[in-house]
Amino acid sequence: MEKNISIHISDRSHINLTLNVYNCGNQDIEMERDIRPDHYIFYFVKEGNGYVTQCQATHKIRAGQCFVVFPNVGASIKSEHKKAMNATWVAFSGYLVERYLSRAKISAYEPLFNDTPEHGLEQIFDTLLEASTRPSNRYCKIMAQMYNIFDFFLDHASQESRTETAPPEMYLLKALDFIDINYQDDISVEDIAESAGMNRKSLYTVFKKLTGFSPRDYLIYYRMCKATILLRSTTLSVETVAVSVGYSDQFHFSKEFKKNVGLSPSEYRRVIAQEPDKDFRSPIDFVRQQFPTTVEEKPPKY
Repeated sequence: MEKNISIHISDRSHINLTLNVYNCGNQDIEMERDIRPDHYIFYFVKEGNGYVTQCQATHKIRAGQCFVVFPNVGASIKSEHKKAMNATWVAFSGYLVERYLSRAKISAYEPLFNDTPEHGLEQIFDTLLEASTRPSNRYCKIMAQMYNIFDFFLDHASQESRTETAPPEMYLLKALDFIDINYQDDISVEDIAESAGMNRKSLYTVFKKLTGFSPRDYLIYYRMCKATILLRSTTLSVETVAVSVGYSDQFHFSKEFKKNVGLSPSEYRRVIAQEPDKDFRSPIDFVRQQFPTTVEEKPPKY
């Protein structure tokens, strides 16, 4: 080991996964179970085979595989031929979890991850479950194993055999779902691309081909749609509406709104008050009809 060295890791502005573990356990799964948690759940299948359905896609699962149930998506889990499937599970939430999973090429559409021949991932889950039964300092020990799971995912992601021939529509749906969930935040095109498992250029190509819009233009139109709803149905100030749809700068929001809607936010509100039946027809309405979201949207930040 080298001596007399200092390696910078992060500063006070850095926020990592900050995991919150709710519960964990081991269970036999036989009958079909429909779940819709508001948090993440890791399942590691120890025995048997089964199926998990998420985002309208069904995946066959077997012993030695881990699968992830994403929050507010809804999933169905069942064993094969009604023979019990045994799995160890842990339920949790955390900041940037989805981004870390995306780096490991895990998404609500592709939620499976294979263990290694050495059973490294299974050993981590076993250690986590054992730690949960020991009262002494168990939370720290559980957290250590949670970080070990993410470490395992990221270290072995390149070895996972992912489908390279997935249809463009699949990548688009991933991107649209990410926008549906995160439009209120300061997200970039790079963030959208990463969530879909693509680079920026590939995302642009898919968006233009299937929707006719660039990812950036779609995001702007989407936020304008949300803004018109808030201006129509609430008495929130223009500044609050701007923040609620992802704009920290009210002037920038108003400029984008007038550019895309044709009226300033205040003018739009006055017109709607005089003509309640008048509606804003967004250029992306047909896209949202053709590719409806498969996840629940977050409520606006009032």
